Amino acid sequence: MPIMNSDHNNHWFNRMWEIFCPFLFFFVLYSVVFILLVSLCRVIAGGLGEEYQTGLTKYAETVTSLISGLSMLIGVLPLIPMLRRELRDHKQSVYGNSTTADNKSGAEKRAGSGKYGITVVQIVLTIVLAAASSLGLNVLLALTRIVESSASYQDVARQQYSVMLGAGMILFGLISPIAEEIVFRGLIFNRMRRYFPHAAAVVASGVLFGIYHGNPVQGLYGGCMGILMAYLYERMHSFVIPCLFHATANLMVYTIAQSPVLHGMLFTVPGCAALLAGSAVCVVIIETERRRKCISKY
Repeated sequence: MPIMNSDHNNHWFNRMWEIFCPFLFFFVLYSVVFILLVSLCRVIAGGLGEEYQTGLTKYAETVTSLISGLSMLIGVLPLIPMLRRELRDHKQSVYGNSTTADNKSGAEKRAGSGKYGITVVQIVLTIVLAAASSLGLNVLLALTRIVESSASYQDVARQQYSVMLGAGMILFGLISPIAEEIVFRGLIFNRMRRYFPHAAAVVASGVLFGIYHGNPVQGLYGGCMGILMAYLYERMHSFVIPCLFHATANLMVYTIAQSPVLHGMLFTVPGCAALLAGSAVCVVIIETERRRKCISKY
């Protein structure tokens, strides 16, 4: 009976550790900081009197979200040096060791065009795809009543949509997208694509992003969105793109939830079909443009 070589086992373990250690580090540090900050707030509120305790209870969701955002920032800061290395390695794996990107003229850099930059068209496509796909998937999950089947999701949604508008815009539109993109696309995806076929890395990193959200509804939604973000990063090779996509998607879902009129207009079968069709059109345009560029090289 064949026995697997211990060196092979060690090699496999080292790869898995390299891929997942940033998330473990982030999750542990985030959790510790979050618990400490929540405890500190309770102690301070208790010392200030019953009036402040009542206020803390009244705005519990907003306070908790702000603490969560601060904890995410603290948790992700030690990962910045790792991110810089991964972004540099990603650039070199795509473009080689050429210094062309560093020698571009100031005009090219400002225009964001050319071989190494992102174009205005790519930015617009990213925003449109993020808005259409995030809303389309939310409407689809609602129409199929998958949302209603998950009590855990209902609790999370109630907490998120109870956050005050200003705090929600900062948390969901800035802090959360940047922190999560550093971990999942900047580190996990970039490390996966070093060892696995890029298509497999796109799908696997997206699935992990879905699992990270902790309940079936957000897991399904997060998995689909995670695959789209990794796909766009793989196509456009700029870390700005998944961050922009993530922020746009979060803000669209959050703001639509605050508007009963828009919610009623979009959460229909025609609305769902239009949004998902718009998403498909964006992907087709991205693929068409990619093939055109590949042909033009030869």
